[in-house]
Amino acid sequence: MPEPDKTPIRLLAPAEVIALYRAMRPDYAPPVLLGAAPGLRQGETLGLAVDRIDFAEGMLTVDQQVVVIDRSPTLASPKTRASVRDVPMPAVLADALAEHIDRHKPEDVLFRTTRGNLIRRDYFNADILKPAIFSAGVPVDMTFHDLRHTFASTALAEGVPISEVSRWLGHESITTTVDLYGHLVPEASERGSYGAEQRLRHGARTHVMCPRCAL
Repeated sequence: MPEPDKTPIRLLAPAEVIALYRAMRPDYAPPVLLGAAPGLRQGETLGLAVDRIDFAEGMLTVDQQVVVIDRSPTLASPKTRASVRDVPMPAVLADALAEHIDRHKPEDVLFRTTRGNLIRRDYFNADILKPAIFSAGVPVDMTFHDLRHTFASTALAEGVPISEVSRWLGHESITTTVDLYGHLVPEASERGSYGAEQRLRHGARTHVMCPRCAL
């Protein structure tokens, strides 16, 4: 039997990430950067808590996610042991999270519904993300996972070793990372320092000067 076609990988330009960030409802804008900057999965993003953010070290600890059990959103451990990890937090993301925390004073999980409940992914996608996608003018069929693809491609394009990208993504095996993104690894002569911060800031200057200004 022939192998099934791989899921297409959609990559967003920095300007598109910032446009989407701008178009989000302010209370729920930082998840866009959490997907595009450190490559968190959607459930991990919705489960991120205040005490998992180390502003001094510029790191995030990923050790829980939001899942739906009996139709109710619940905090649970990540899907695999490799998914429990620390990931770097670019300054543009740190600024957005700090402002969100200062504004909303969350006691644990950063993002909740107006009733204080954990956020279901289907609700987030239909009621929060999809309207912003239409408003931002980005591809209408994009998904939250495309932000994660964008993070991986940006890191590899800037010369981060694929083994490190694999660890940040929380892949159980580097083979998964190579299968998905191996074709994006540049030649050694083209490698430079990790540029997610610079690329996002460039996109921000092009569109809104900085993400914080969009809130």
